[in-house]
Amino acid sequence: MRRRTHLERLALGLALGLLILAGLALADRVATDRAVASERARLAAIAGLAASNYGRQVDMFELVATTLSDDPEVRQLLDGRDRRAAQRLNDRLATLTAKLDASVIYLMDREGTTVASSNWRQPDSFLGANYRFRTYFNFALANGESSQFALGTRSQVPGLYLGRRIAGTGGGAGVLVVKIRFDRLEREWLRSIGQAFVSDPQGIILVTSEPATRFTTLDFIPLERRRTLRAGQEFGKAPLDQHPAFAAGAVLTSGRWQGEKLLAVQVPVASERTLTVLSPIASAARSARNIARLAIALLAVAILATALIVNARRRVLVARTERAQQGRIDDLKMRLEQANRLSFLGQIAAGVGHELNQPLAAIGMRADSAGKLLTAGRPSEAADAMGEIGALVGRAGAITCELQRFARRADRSVGSVLLRAALEGLHLLMSDRLRQMKARLEVTLDDEGVCAIADQGRLEQVLVNLVQNALDAGGDGTIITIAVELSATTVVLNVIDNGPGIPPKLKPGLFQPFTSSKIDGLGLGLVISRDIVAEFGGTLELVDTDKGAAFRVSLRRENL
Repeated sequence: MRRRTHLERLALGLALGLLILAGLALADRVATDRAVASERARLAAIAGLAASNYGRQVDMFELVATTLSDDPEVRQLLDGRDRRAAQRLNDRLATLTAKLDASVIYLMDREGTTVASSNWRQPDSFLGANYRFRTYFNFALANGESSQFALGTRSQVPGLYLGRRIAGTGGGAGVLVVKIRFDRLEREWLRSIGQAFVSDPQGIILVTSEPATRFTTLDFIPLERRRTLRAGQEFGKAPLDQHPAFAAGAVLTSGRWQGEKLLAVQVPVASERTLTVLSPIASAARSARNIARLAIALLAVAILATALIVNARRRVLVARTERAQQGRIDDLKMRLEQANRLSFLGQIAAGVGHELNQPLAAIGMRADSAGKLLTAGRPSEAADAMGEIGALVGRAGAITCELQRFARRADRSVGSVLLRAALEGLHLLMSDRLRQMKARLEVTLDDEGVCAIADQGRLEQVLVNLVQNALDAGGDGTIITIAVELSATTVVLNVIDNGPGIPPKLKPGLFQPFTSSKIDGLGLGLVISRDIVAEFGGTLELVDTDKGAAFRVSLRRENL
């Protein structure tokens, strides 16, 4: 019996071991495939951006070549009608080359002799040189335009030659060529991508972040074919050997990863060329496998050691962590709201001071009058003056209370708020800036007694934020309208201005942090305002309008 039990345990152990091994093998395969797929997707996005940058540079210089080929001064020089045009064109081409950061721009007659060149001042000037042997010259003369990547015969600097035929009275009168250098783009690729290059339809690498691989090939080219290619002088004395990584079979372009060192993603670019991005994948695949193996091992341990208890403890810890995290988030939101209020106080303080000066000056005048009336034996009139002083003191107290209530850190509770009181507080806080900017705040409220579920201080903060934004955008003379719409369950405040409106490019991310049209704006005001309204159980949203900007604040209505 004991021997049978031992055999059963051994069989169970073997079965569990085989199950774990099978799980590890499957996890290895799945993890590796996912790592390769994730890296391929990342490289595809990078390659797309790199191809776009390359294409934009080529497109810009193609436009330059096409525009210059239609230039009347170029045609006059080739037709021989204005020989003085040569020097003017030399200077123009030199200036244009410097501005565009091109390598060189030059003009050849129908025989291939250079008659104007941007490098005419340099020792290796092209003036007088004949390039009839160049493919780009003959192809452009015959077909109207050409595009050839080659090594400079004089400078030994590689570049892309863009040729455009200049039409003359007797057919093709000449060819204008713009040579593009990709030094800056190659350095940018090396800095931000790593290994990236552009190859031609024959697989020869032309533009590359690793200059040592220039004029190497993706596929092996037979010796006789290489001799033929070198005869055209496009690639100088380069041997056209195969790229070391491709020669070693260490590049994966498709299919499953089988231990290769590099993953390649290729995208097409102009003139049937291909942009390739290479990235090591072995490390990412190894990390993915290790993580998968660890997951299988933990799973086996969990099966052996009661997964239910571990899972229950994990839920308790996660819940505790989430509560703590939520508490930190709530505290941060409250601090951001307070910071937003305080940022407005600097602008509002001057206005409140101006508002206080008026009742204080009036109090002084009424006190002086009351003293004189008492001296004159007119106590009833003095009492009236003292009553006016009391009213003015109340006015000053209301102003300071409004400022203190706006500035203090509000709690998170909400309740019934008289909408008229919140709008009056808004007007009190913003009245001086409105007056200074000759702006108008027009409020439409049909029901003076309507109440909404909110907190008055934080609701004023939202309204101040919207009005401040409208004034910042619209400037002097801005008209801001707050139209209140009522239903049985909601109170809607439509804040509308006649300013320039929200730029279309900002609208999709308007309520995301750090999105702002102001030079010194942080882009947090609308985010904070939306969160405040959400805590009230309402919504803050942008409304499409033909002119200006319009925001809708929807709150729950308090039915008394």
